[in-house]
Amino acid sequence: MRARNTDGCPFCRAQTLKDAISETKLSYVVPNTVKYDLWEGHDVEDHLLIVPKRHVLSLNDLNKEEKLDIMGIAAKYEVRGYSVYARGKAFSKRSVAHQHTHLIKANNQKPKWLFFIAKPRLLIKR
Repeated sequence: MRARNTDGCPFCRAQTLKDAISETKLSYVVPNTVKYDLWEGHDVEDHLLIVPKRHVLSLNDLNKEEKLDIMGIAAKYEVRGYSVYARGKAFSKRSVAHQHTHLIKANNQKPKWLFFIAKPRLLIKR
């Protein structure tokens, strides 16, 4: 079951599916093209996304089989040190209107110092 290109959704594009590092019948895991520098104050080592193949807006829109699939994938990555995170569909900072769950692997090192300006985005750390 492949996702269709739904109104230009970047997660429904064939190229996104080609970039998948793993895939099940219902979802795939891809590297996030918008990398996070920090997660909860720690340097990020890896940032992946679990994306359902069916175009839905929220976890609530998934059927039971899709929910179990995504939770199974999340569990496999969590045991490898990844944090699991998904924004709600109404959150203003959500970048894509297609449900996706972040898998973020941060190290246990906090930067010695950090300077951040929100607009324009500038992050300086050491």
